[in-house]
Amino acid sequence: MRTTLSILTFLLASSLFAQEEKPISLRLEARGDYKREYVDGQYQKDPSGFKGEILDVYLQGSIGQKFSYKYRQRLNGINREYNFFDATDWLYMAYSPSERLTFMAGKWVVLTGCWEFDPAPIDVYQLGEFCYHFPCYNWGVNAIVSTKKGNDKFIAQVCESPFRRQYKQKNGEAGEMYAFNLVWYGNHGFYHSSSSLNLMAYAPGRYISYLCLGNRFNIGRHIEWDIDFMNRAASGQPVFFRDCSIMSRFAYRFSPMVSAFAKASYDVNRTHTDKDLGLSQGTEITRVGAGMEFFPLKDDRIRLHANYSYAFGHNTTPNAVVRPKQSYIDFGLTWRMKIL
Repeated sequence: MRTTLSILTFLLASSLFAQEEKPISLRLEARGDYKREYVDGQYQKDPSGFKGEILDVYLQGSIGQKFSYKYRQRLNGINREYNFFDATDWLYMAYSPSERLTFMAGKWVVLTGCWEFDPAPIDVYQLGEFCYHFPCYNWGVNAIVSTKKGNDKFIAQVCESPFRRQYKQKNGEAGEMYAFNLVWYGNHGFYHSSSSLNLMAYAPGRYISYLCLGNRFNIGRHIEWDIDFMNRAASGQPVFFRDCSIMSRFAYRFSPMVSAFAKASYDVNRTHTDKDLGLSQGTEITRVGAGMEFFPLKDDRIRLHANYSYAFGHNTTPNAVVRPKQSYIDFGLTWRMKIL
């Protein structure tokens, strides 16, 4: 509680001097939901009911002509198990010597392709099982290169492995573990790419590779369709299709105020190894769902949503989120408060 109050006090004090330091942008974001969850027809009391989902602060600005920064802190994520920086999503400084080249250092997204990983936590209603067990923010360095026309962007990243915490919990001691990621974001007419090659350490000196192919199609002004494929492979296991995820989202924007979407995900691990720390071997789980969003102000400052999903298959992953015969429905309100 003291940490949260300290953050809010700092932000309010910063706003008093913002005129001297502009350009700067500061906002608070919040989301609350009402949920009902059933597994094989049995009502699940603990995850159901009224829940505060997200409360975060978002700050961005520039220092001079070539330096910029971004900071996003989840105020609801600080507890006995997670310290202040564990609840920090972004905290980085960027240096842009030219329009086509940027260097970054600090905490940012662990870069993987696939549009499934793209939304901020406040904008997520349902995910596949693997995504829930992939810690997607960490400390590292990045180099970003854009093409002359600006249609393509390539990012090389070296960061701490997202699986360091799991390794320490399992083995009782920390290990020196890193991730090496190369990502391509492309924008070519109606087609948009989010694809990557990744090496993620699951133990010191031992890596699992990812091939991520994210495809987004904007059809006319109203339709957005994502089709993602993620393949995972480590030494001693089959290379393709034994440990993978397939994800898709189809969205239709009726108007600036109303949109609807349908989603599906399929996660499988048939490798008979324990090298994938995000999805246990023996898991084969499918989730399907649909929902609607309503924006009364015709922008993202206020949003109402309703979402339903159903899952089937089997899941051996510890602390599984997506469970067989799981029905899940939630209604929620999101609001974004611009301070500066």
